Amino acid sequence: MPNGVSLRGQLLGWLLLPLFLLLSVAAFLVYSETVKLTTLAYDRALFDSTRALSRQVQVRDGRIEVDLPAEARAILRYDERDTIYFQVKDAAGRVIAGDHDMPVPPAALHRVDLPIFYDAKLNGRSVRVAAVFIPSPLGTGTGETLIQVAETVFKRDSIMRDALVGIVVMQLCILASTALLVWLGVRQGLAPLDGLQAEIASRSHLDLRAVPERDAPLEVRPLVRSINDLLQRLEANIDAQRRFIAYAAHQLRTPLAGIKTQAELALRETTPQAMRHALEQLHISAERATHLANQLLALARAEPGALSETHFCRLDLTRLVKEASIAWVPEALSKGIDLGYEGSSVEVMVRGDPLLLREMVNNLLDNAIRYCPPGTQVTARVMNEGRPTLVIEDDGPGIPAPDRDRVFQRFYRAVVGDVGGTGLGLAIVADGAKAHGASVRLESLDGASGTRITIVFPPAQE
Repeated sequence: MPNGVSLRGQLLGWLLLPLFLLLSVAAFLVYSETVKLTTLAYDRALFDSTRALSRQVQVRDGRIEVDLPAEARAILRYDERDTIYFQVKDAAGRVIAGDHDMPVPPAALHRVDLPIFYDAKLNGRSVRVAAVFIPSPLGTGTGETLIQVAETVFKRDSIMRDALVGIVVMQLCILASTALLVWLGVRQGLAPLDGLQAEIASRSHLDLRAVPERDAPLEVRPLVRSINDLLQRLEANIDAQRRFIAYAAHQLRTPLAGIKTQAELALRETTPQAMRHALEQLHISAERATHLANQLLALARAEPGALSETHFCRLDLTRLVKEASIAWVPEALSKGIDLGYEGSSVEVMVRGDPLLLREMVNNLLDNAIRYCPPGTQVTARVMNEGRPTLVIEDDGPGIPAPDRDRVFQRFYRAVVGDVGGTGLGLAIVADGAKAHGASVRLESLDGASGTRITIVFPPAQE
């Protein structure tokens, strides 16, 4: 639908324009039929005069004469509006009776004992002529006698004009009446949409209740259902944002309070050794706050709908995982953990956001290194067995079975030793995978210990 055009205007246009065309065609057909019937009626009357005149043709002393008294001539020529002309010619072309300047019938119409009708000019005026050729009477020679009667066309033109005006006025009245009925019908038919618009417009931005479907027309109910689905998703998203803000505020409050406390303690200390200890604790609290803030930013980036696929690009998952693994080697060595890479050495292309994919890999490696004790192994793998696949596994203590379905929730932390964390790492992984159309699977290596997290990506399109 073009911009700025209402549905009511579209409906009226699609209904009234064809109606106008149909009425115009009907008016033309009616006018054409009226002209045809009027012409036929006047032509028959004109030909009747020709036939009556032909019956007055007689032979006297071997010559053709017309026995037409003065009263009969007056009756023949009488008409209230038009002028009547007549003519009788013998086979030699001599005018026996009537007007001498009558036009000659077109040669193409010449036929005997059959009516001939044609239009012509007489004394500068338009006339309609009815003519007939009759065989010459016996004893007058061979050939045909021509009898013609003509009349001006004032009555005909007047009737045509009156018919045209009547038809146009009638069709305009029909069009106006129909247009009014169509407008009322469209208005009444669209009234439920006005009610729906008023229902939605009257709500505040906090009112996300479903729009009632019972009063909506059947054709509009799919639209109402789509709006209700959108409102439901929006309400769920807003609730998730509220919970996220509440959780984030709660999580940030603790490290910030710790930073403030450690700073106050450092200010009260007088000895360098005590002041150093307070500053070390302040540094640890600042690192935790920084890590939590970074996790919150990454989680916000991984939010469903926060990323647009128009910003995705093709990238090599193998190279990305290798670079991330190399970056985490120093941290793994400091904790006595063997971190390595196995799997594909060739390009495994995926389509996605580089920053978010790197954040997902970093969170998986961070979780594995954070929760594994010294002497364990952490392995990163990239495979392409029909679909690009990323696997991060370790032989650490594993995740208890009751917690495996909950570790991907925000701010949820499984009870595995006394290890600090934000409870956002795997939530970022889950949201990031969803944003890339990937699936995430968590499983134990031997049923009790060890953890394997597998992410399967859709094939990268060219």
